[in-house]
Amino acid sequence: MSGIEIRFVREGEGETILWVSRHPPLPSQVEFLVKKFGDPRIVQLSGRIPNAEYVADTAKNFNAKVIIPVLPLSFIARLVELSRKQGFEVWWAEMEQIGIVTYQPVAGKDYDPETDAWIKGYENTYKIMRFRKFHRIKEIKMVMEEVE
Repeated sequence: MSGIEIRFVREGEGETILWVSRHPPLPSQVEFLVKKFGDPRIVQLSGRIPNAEYVADTAKNFNAKVIIPVLPLSFIARLVELSRKQGFEVWWAEMEQIGIVTYQPVAGKDYDPETDAWIKGYENTYKIMRFRKFHRIKEIKMVMEEVE
């Protein structure tokens, strides 16, 4: 697939974790994964991901037992379905907005690069987000009602 990049964030001898995001994990996220798994290998998949099946196939190719995606909800829902059949877990990184500024944030002044990231918002605002914890996604349920 063109436009897709695979990068080794951390070489390790233990479990493989597939990190699916444009951005690598924060140092605090890596630290948690090391405490949880000992010596994990963290593989980052980024770019134009075509579908959840592609992510699941990549996880299988790397023998990843955990996938941590930053993807649209529909992709994540499908990954959770696939996880039941293919034996991997899908985790979500909980991030909390801790601030907002009207200029590009400065590391060490506006945010701690060990635990925080920033994302560009609307009308020249920047949200400061702090990693809180990981969650295992067991189910995504959409309850819908037809609009008449």
